[in-house]
Amino acid sequence: MEAIIDTAAIDAASEAAAENAAGAAGAADAAKAVIAAIMAHATIKCAPYTVFVASKYNVRTKETDISELKALIRAFGVVQNLIGFAQMENGVPTGRIAIVGGLRRLRCVCELVAEGDLPPDFSLNYLLVTEAEAIELSLAENSGRAQMHPADVFEAMLAMTEAGRALDDIALSFHLEVAEVRRRLKLARIAPRLLDLYRQDQADFQQMMALAISDDHAAQEQAWDSFGARYRAPHELRRLLTEQKINLQTDRVARYVGTAAYEKAGGLVTRDLFSGTQAGYLDDVVLLEKLAQEKAHRVRKQLLKEGLRWVEIILRPDHASLAAYARVAMVRSALSEQQVAWRAALEERIAQLEQRMAALDEEEDPQAVQQLDRERSELVAQRHAIDASRSDVPDPASKVLAGAVVMLDDQGKLVVRRDLIRPEDQPQRGKQGKAASSRGGGNVAGQPAKAGKAGKPRAVHSERLVHELSSQRTLALQAVLMDSSDVALRYLTFTLMRPALCGPGQGTTASLAKVSCTRPALADIASSSKAAAALAQRKTDLLARLPAERSAWMAWLQAQPQAAVLEVLAYCVALTLDATQLREGPAPEVDVLAAAVQLDMAQWWCASAANYFAHVSKERVLQVVAAVGGARAAVPLENLTKAAAAEAAERAVASAGWLPELLRPLPVPVTAA
Repeated sequence: MEAIIDTAAIDAASEAAAENAAGAAGAADAAKAVIAAIMAHATIKCAPYTVFVASKYNVRTKETDISELKALIRAFGVVQNLIGFAQMENGVPTGRIAIVGGLRRLRCVCELVAEGDLPPDFSLNYLLVTEAEAIELSLAENSGRAQMHPADVFEAMLAMTEAGRALDDIALSFHLEVAEVRRRLKLARIAPRLLDLYRQDQADFQQMMALAISDDHAAQEQAWDSFGARYRAPHELRRLLTEQKINLQTDRVARYVGTAAYEKAGGLVTRDLFSGTQAGYLDDVVLLEKLAQEKAHRVRKQLLKEGLRWVEIILRPDHASLAAYARVAMVRSALSEQQVAWRAALEERIAQLEQRMAALDEEEDPQAVQQLDRERSELVAQRHAIDASRSDVPDPASKVLAGAVVMLDDQGKLVVRRDLIRPEDQPQRGKQGKAASSRGGGNVAGQPAKAGKAGKPRAVHSERLVHELSSQRTLALQAVLMDSSDVALRYLTFTLMRPALCGPGQGTTASLAKVSCTRPALADIASSSKAAAALAQRKTDLLARLPAERSAWMAWLQAQPQAAVLEVLAYCVALTLDATQLREGPAPEVDVLAAAVQLDMAQWWCASAANYFAHVSKERVLQVVAAVGGARAAVPLENLTKAAAAEAAERAVASAGWLPELLRPLPVPVTAA
């Protein structure tokens, strides 16, 4: 039965609202009175969807995506009624209902009927109002809405799965990909305390995605609490939660073994559902290493069958481990009997021509002399070709000791290095570096380093770390020297002066600059440094200015002003510098050059957990923090794990410009001429 609308009550309520417009509270009460009057007289009815049309009074005019709403209606039906009024044309009812609230629902129903998901006679509930009430109700229905917090959505979907709903069903009902449902369920399993912080806007979605890499609530909370509020970057949280796992995308051994073989052997993979790539982490490090060794061992057996004396496997090679192996000495290959005979004949013929040329008078018969000279040049070229045909071959005496190392490159591909000699098979070179003292005199606090088991002072820095730090220093020296052409010219001269002007045995002091432009062997970590990027950019700039043909470079240099030539010289001299060390100790020549170019390592290197603190003792970490921020600054780090203390130390020294003793150049006195 249709309701009779009391227009007088509506008018009275409207007048009351107008009278109270001066006060915000009065206006709100008046609006409530209007809606209450409408709702008291409106009627809920039901009609086929075909009688409904869009009303011009609908306040929502912008088209929006209805795919999710359409999926919900397909799964659950229309759970909220429409709002409309009887359409009139020239005062005559048309029999249609003009919709002012729920037009998106009506659009979904029309499409679902057309697609066969709903019956052709599908009916909808609607609230019948008057045309005069349409605008107010349309605005009221579309106002005051609040989106659900994502955390509530995640937990609701988790409750659905716990009630027995399949992932495919949930995805179909809410118009989602199954992968997206899995992501939301993963987020729902984050520790409740952290999920509540997300609800309260004290954490963001990126941090939630990072925490979801682990299902361990305790680990999630520990990672969250390990950082201050300003340092909880998503990548740091993810790194802390996966530091005991192996990244299957970046780890060379993981790439070599392969995820399929690892999982087939029973290994578990923690997958990052929020990465656009197939990112993931391997949990069982021992199993991974075992599979890699077994796979590499098959290659080792094959190499031994080829007759190699020994084959060793180094899955994760570094500079230090490979530097222990020597290369087999190379000698020039012998000429064949035919080549020896032919070369002797050429020598004899050349000698005869030289005798004839010496006997002739060039002024009397210049043409004859020129002809003999041409013949001699042709024969010399043939002799040179025979000599050039000799190649470098392993020395037989050294070859009998040779074997091979099976290793993995950065991409996880197997590489075999042949013709290597193991350390135990190499001639004894004598003991070096025993007298090397700690640069800077011990630890940060000025106290001597602790003694080892045999009473020998224990080095603050390992050989590997010393090599990495001195590699950073080498690149920084190179980067500074390439912009100091005057120093480069003087240093090159200084390098050549010693062997040229000193007596025998007095000018052989090792030089940082190898005039043959030999490149030093640097630690891998230095390749991503600021100095390495500066050197690479300078090379690109120089090559862009040089002719494409190398044979034209000399002509190019001759046409350049001196400043341009010195710039190229400075870059070339810089590349030859080798300031690397394997043990801590004085390096006076480094200090001389560093002072000449005014090297400030703080501009090129900053201590971090990855490049320093993770490689020294926790005691050393505490000493550094105390030296930078005072004794109190180190106290909070004492109860942290080594990894957490390293991270905290990185933050503590980030802006202090602190450098380990090895990277602090000593002052060098300069004596005027």
